[in-house]
Amino acid sequence: MLVDSSRRTISHVRISVTDRCQLRCRYCLPEEGVPLLNRRDVLSYEEIQALVRVAVEEGITSARVTGGEPLLRRGIVSLVRELAGLDGLLDLSLTTNGILLPEMAGPLREAGLARINIGLTSLDPAKYRDLTRGGDLAKALDGVESAVAAGFDPVKINVVLLRGVNDDPRPFLDLTERHPVEVRFIEYMPIGPVPSDLGFVSAAEFRGRLEAHGPFEEAARSPGNGPAERALRLPSAPGSFAFIAAVSDHFCDRCNRLRLTADGHLRLCLFHLREIDLKPALRPVPDRERLRALLHEAIAEKPAGRPEGAGIPGRGMSQIGG
Repeated sequence: MLVDSSRRTISHVRISVTDRCQLRCRYCLPEEGVPLLNRRDVLSYEEIQALVRVAVEEGITSARVTGGEPLLRRGIVSLVRELAGLDGLLDLSLTTNGILLPEMAGPLREAGLARINIGLTSLDPAKYRDLTRGGDLAKALDGVESAVAAGFDPVKINVVLLRGVNDDPRPFLDLTERHPVEVRFIEYMPIGPVPSDLGFVSAAEFRGRLEAHGPFEEAARSPGNGPAERALRLPSAPGSFAFIAAVSDHFCDRCNRLRLTADGHLRLCLFHLREIDLKPALRPVPDRERLRALLHEAIAEKPAGRPEGAGIPGRGMSQIGG
C-alpha cells in the first residue's frame, strides 16, 4: 500500500497520453490554444506500461486514461489492452469527448476497458458548438449511444457547470430518462491559462435548482465514483446524476490519486504546481528501482490540501490530464 504523510491511501493514477484535442473548450483552453508538446517529449506506450507496472506492484489498483483527447493517439486500444492485462490493476477507465467513440467503443470494451466518462457540457447544439469552438453535438451524442451499446455501464457524463450556459438541469435529466448514464455535475475549476469570465455555479446552488424537478430517489452507487456524492435519479429513470464539488467543498482529506502527464511528470495534486519528472528513470530504458524510488518520493511529498486562491497558474487541464 502507498500511504502518504496525511495517512491517505493512494490507489489511483490518471494517465495522460496526449495533450492534443480536436476541440477547444472555453473552460479548458484559451482561444489561442497552448503550445503543444514536441512528440519526442511524450512518453511512449512502453514507458507508460513500465511505470504503471511498478505503480501496481506498490499498491496502485485503479487507473484512468486521459488526454487531451486520448482517442486521438494512434494505438490507444493496444495500450488499453496491455494495461487491462496487468495483475493487480482492478479498474481501468478512460475519459473522452466522445466524438471518436462510434468507431472505438467496441474495440475499447473488447480490449478490457471497464468504464468510460464522456465530457458533454451542453445538450444545446448551438451552445455546444460555441463552448467547444466548433464541436458537433450530434457526433458527441452518437458517442454516448455507442458507449452504451458497447456495454459500458454506467456511461458517465461529465458536465462542467457554467452560469448561463448549462445551468438548466432539465435537458440533463431528460438524458437520464432516455439512457442508463450517470450525469456528474462538476464545479468549474479555473486551472491554468483559461478565461476568467466563465460564471461559477456551486453544486449547492445547482442542487437547489434541481429540487423543482423532483422528487428523486437514491440510486445505486456506481464503481469508480471517486469524489462524487451519492447518486440520485428520477423514479423509474434508467440513468442517474451526482455532484462533484471540487471547489466549494473540496475533498482533500480523501484524495487517493496521482496524475501522470503526457511528458512524464507525476503531478502530486491538481491544485499545486509541484511535479516530479520521471523521464530520467524511463530513458533510455526504464529503471524499475529508480521508478519505485520516485513514486515513493511523490507519495511522501503529496500536499495535505489545496492552496488558497481562486485560480491556479501553470499548466491547464489539457496539459495535466483530466
